[in-house]
Amino acid sequence: MRHFFRVGEVLPHLKTTCLNSALLSILCLVSMFSLSAQMPRKDSGADGPSHTDPVMLGFRVPEEFWSIQFTVFENGTYKKQTLERYRGKPLILDFWATWCTSCMPNFPKLDRFKERYGDDINFLLVNSYDLDTAKVVDIFVGEKYAKYRTKTPSILFDSYLKQLFPHQSVPIFIWLDDFGRLGATSISDFLNENQIEVLTNKRKGRKK
Repeated sequence: MRHFFRVGEVLPHLKTTCLNSALLSILCLVSMFSLSAQMPRKDSGADGPSHTDPVMLGFRVPEEFWSIQFTVFENGTYKKQTLERYRGKPLILDFWATWCTSCMPNFPKLDRFKERYGDDINFLLVNSYDLDTAKVVDIFVGEKYAKYRTKTPSILFDSYLKQLFPHQSVPIFIWLDDFGRLGATSISDFLNENQIEVLTNKRKGRKK
């Protein structure tokens, strides 16, 4: 210990230099950890960004909305696909969950609207809550829910869309026009022929 203080007394600038170097190293490490914490991780989740700002009423969905790969259950099979095929037409998203007893009765209604309005509008179910695939499959193909059987595809294991359109309960419906603008967020009572016609007629009027 004495030897150390003697060196410090003889070479005070060396002690100062070492201290400055140590502080510089600490600052560099802190900066590196801060930068690392801000950079997105490749394994942070699934097919989309780890965080997305909500879409405000009257604004368009971000471009990545159309290009992100989602897990979709359709016609009894799972597939990975984007929403690109829905671009350019009104789109209604129906958020649901297997534990929501009032969600499934809306499924046949979507099918009826699709049959009536055809290519003038699209519907898509979205499940942001269930990870148990057996429960999900039972809803679509099980005998218990046979009367609610639907042809409407459903996004599963979603985390991205729930960030775009935050909500506290289901069912909830997201109304997007043919430009991808958020026109409304509604409950199931608002999902009726009058409102569907308003949405589709706007698109028809622009096409003339």
